Amino acid sequence: ARSASQLNHPGICTIYDIEDWNGQPFIVMEKLDGVSLKDRLRGGPMDVEEILDIGIQVADALAACHAKGIIHRDIKPANIFITNSGQVKILDFGLVKLSRELWGGDPKSLEDPLSVAGDIFGTAVYMSPEQARGEELDPRSDLFSLGVVLYQMSTGKKPFAGNNAVVTLEAVLKHKPVSPLKLNPALP
Repeated sequence: ARSASQLNHPGICTIYDIEDWNGQPFIVMEKLDGVSLKDRLRGGPMDVEEILDIGIQVADALAACHAKGIIHRDIKPANIFITNSGQVKILDFGLVKLSRELWGGDPKSLEDPLSVAGDIFGTAVYMSPEQARGEELDPRSDLFSLGVVLYQMSTGKKPFAGNNAVVTLEAVLKHKPVSPLKLNPALP
């Protein structure tokens, strides 16, 4: 939350404060009216114009994150919100990782007491192969996750799916998804 509060971009949910009430931390953030991309996808594949609009807005917001050395690590439809006016916002910066190469602050602040090398964070179906292997990540991992989201927006289906997280991670690591054109012949 502290990392996200440093970001000032229309495609990133604004965090106003981080507080504590009776030992329970909470985040004060902007109130948004609209729908999550997860809810929007319940209607099946989206039309190309909407896919491009949302994809460009998310990519632009991710570029702002990456320019500040922030890797989101959990880009998925549930963390993408579409306001009633059509503005897209990235939510939930709870799994943020600061990029060693890009972040210009105190190196000690990069030490994360909650994660160690080899830990896997994120949602299996949207993870990059590097993330699934527990390797050091860079901004390309978020771009891979955005590609998975775009695939789902285009086809109405997830490119990597299994009965559980382990099978899904194996699919991410070893399988090539079905061509989107096979699932949605209406795509250009």
